[in-house]
Formats: sequence, C-alpha cells, structure tokens
Amino acid sequence: MTETLRSAPGPVRGRLVGVGRPGWAAGATGALLAAAIGLLLCGGLTVVVWLSGEGGTAGGALRGGAIGWLAAHGTGVAVGSTVINAIPLGLLALVVVLLHGAVSRLAAAYGVSSSVREAVIAGLACGTAYAVVLVLVAWWSALAAVQVEPLRAAFAGFLLGALCGTTGCAQGTGVARRQYLALPVLGRAALRGAMLGAAVVLAVAALLVLGGLVVRLDAAGALWSGLNPGVLGGVGLLLVCVLVLPNLVLWNAAALLGPGYAVGTGTSVTLTSSGLGAVPALPVLAALPPVGPRPEWLVVLAVVPLLAGAVAGYSTVAPRPDGARVGTLRTVLTAGAGSGALAGSAVAVGLLLSGGAIGPGRLGHTGPDVGLAVPLSIVVLAVGGAVGAAAAHYRGRRGADDAASAVPDTPDSTPVD
Repeated sequence: MTETLRSAPGPVRGRLVGVGRPGWAAGATGALLAAAIGLLLCGGLTVVVWLSGEGGTAGGALRGGAIGWLAAHGTGVAVGSTVINAIPLGLLALVVVLLHGAVSRLAAAYGVSSSVREAVIAGLACGTAYAVVLVLVAWWSALAAVQVEPLRAAFAGFLLGALCGTTGCAQGTGVARRQYLALPVLGRAALRGAMLGAAVVLAVAALLVLGGLVVRLDAAGALWSGLNPGVLGGVGLLLVCVLVLPNLVLWNAAALLGPGYAVGTGTSVTLTSSGLGAVPALPVLAALPPVGPRPEWLVVLAVVPLLAGAVAGYSTVAPRPDGARVGTLRTVLTAGAGSGALAGSAVAVGLLLSGGAIGPGRLGHTGPDVGLAVPLSIVVLAVGGAVGAAAAHYRGRRGADDAASAVPDTPDSTPVD
C-alpha cells in the first residue's frame, strides 16, 4: 500500500493534473491578468502623485497612469500637435515580465500541451486579447489635449503580447528548455557567451551613469528641491527616475561604442566631449555630463565593447575541463564571432528602443544615433568575439601540448636476455 502511494503520479511544477486546457486560454487569460496588474500599478503611482498635489481629480490621475502605461508599449502619446514616443524602458521591462510570467504560470497550471504549435497559438491569443485591452484603454484615457492613437495601441499590444505570450507558454510547458537542449553544445555555449558579453557592456555603461550621479549629486539634489515633490510626490518622482534609468544606461552604451547620444536636436555626448542644451528638470538627468570636454581617461573605455565581445567569444569556446577541443580554428572563429554578434544584437535592440521624442521642438530627438550605433554594436562585438575565441583556441592548444610533453615516456618492459 505504501509503495502504491509513493508511486502515484502527482502535480509537476504546480500543474493541475488532468486539466489540459488549450494554449489560447492561457494566452488570453495571461494577457488580461498582466494588463490588470500593470494598470493598477501605474494608476496607483499617478494617484500617489495626485494626492501630494493640490489640483486635478482622481479620475484625471487614473487616466494619466493609463496613458503612461500605454506609452511603455511604444504607442506614443499625442500632446496637442506634438507626439512623444520615447519609451521608459524600466516600465517596458515590467510589462514584459508581467506578460511573460502570467502566461508561463497559467500554461503550466492549465496543463497546456508541450508543443511549439500550442505555444504559437497561446502567443496569438495573448496578442489579440492584449491589443483589445490597449485599444479600450486608449479610448477611455483620452483627454482633451493628451491621447493615444487606438490603431498604434492595437499594433503595439498585439506585437508585444504575441511575443511574450509565445515565450511565456514555451517556458511554462517546457518547450523552450527542450528546444534549447536540442541545440548543439557549441550553440548553447554561444548563447551563454552572448548573454555574458552584453552584460559586460551594460554593466560598464551603468557604472558611468552611477558615477555621473555620484559626482553631480548636488545638482540632482537641487533639481529635486526645485520640484518640491513632498513625501508622496517624492515616492512617485523616485519611481519615475528609476523607470528611465535603463534609457540612460543604453545611451552611455552608445557612447562606449563611439557615436554617443543626443538629448535634443543639435546636441551630442561622447566619451570625449559633451554639448548639451537645456534638459528636462528630472533629478536622474543630473547624471548627464556638463557641457565641455570630458576627462581624458574616459577614452580608454572605448575598448569595452571589443573586450565584451572577446569575453563572449572566449567563454563560448573555452577549453573544457575534460580537455576536449571545440574544433578547427575556422569553427572556433565562426562560433566566437557569432556569439559576439548575438551580444551586439541584444545591445542594438536596446539602443533602438532607448531614444525618441520627449517633448516639442528641440526635444523631439533624444538617444543614440541608431544608424551608426546599431551596426557598430554588432560588428565590434563580433570582431571581439572572434579575437576572444582565437585566444581560447590557442590557449587550449598550448595547454594540450604542455600536457602531452609532461607525460613521461613509458619504459620498455620487454625482458632483456
């Protein structure tokens, strides 16, 4: 009896055994759940700011939160005749996590079939439901002078919902892991190396932002005091600063790559100089360098993207503990360059999303020059990946030769007459 109980099947990873619902149910339900949570969070933030002020209404505050939530999807916001299309990447990251996580958990709980087809169906259902929600929110939140175009909201909602719904269902049902394990060993190593290479670039860029904030802490404090947000408003202002920090990090990544970034038409910030005009009075923007030449030692950081690519390539083809080698030099160089290119592509996607218009007139252009920064990101990290892979290859070859030379000759055991 005891053995029978022990061998009885039970729920796996929280899955409801025997439910077996279709993928579209997990996708559509996940979209509604993620949208509800996102709207509650954004609406709560704007209500907190409203409570700290003296004007407006609670309904207006909620509509403002809804418009901010829509803006995180790249819908753009029309303010009179000006379209503000910059995306707060911190809020976009929250939206992606909510969508992906909701569909993933529901797909596992519903017992969705573990197949690529069901993952795609879940993604399409998620995208469709999410697009409908965004259109309804765009219609409800429209104000006299501020509104979001429903067609753009529908397109952005479907695109993001379909992508996150597919990946979420694939993770929740185990399809993603199965596909990953089906890759060749070198392919899996290249993906891991690409993640490491992209992380190196972003980490150094984040240190530049943090350093700028520390050096110009007085300026940030002055901006904060000038806004006089109060206690509740201060909480909201702090969250807004956190949500735009990823944009600043990616702008500094563009500076590491060379082209730099702009905060307004006719402005430019690189590792060597800064030519900024007036910027919005947001405390976190105190991290932007003052006008004039920058410290000469910053030029050294221009090698960071190349080194990041080298890290990606080296980790991809690094000698294994068992001494096994990846393959020929040509294979090694291809794998390293591919890993570096993947890392550069990941950074390039962030660069594409990080800029946009944040106001009228000269503030209609902010962020990196994507025409230069995007191809440079891919090419430079790919070259670095090839260099790092070559270094790992020759290091492994030298280690193998040293190990072979260290083995003593086996004495001849043939008896001598």
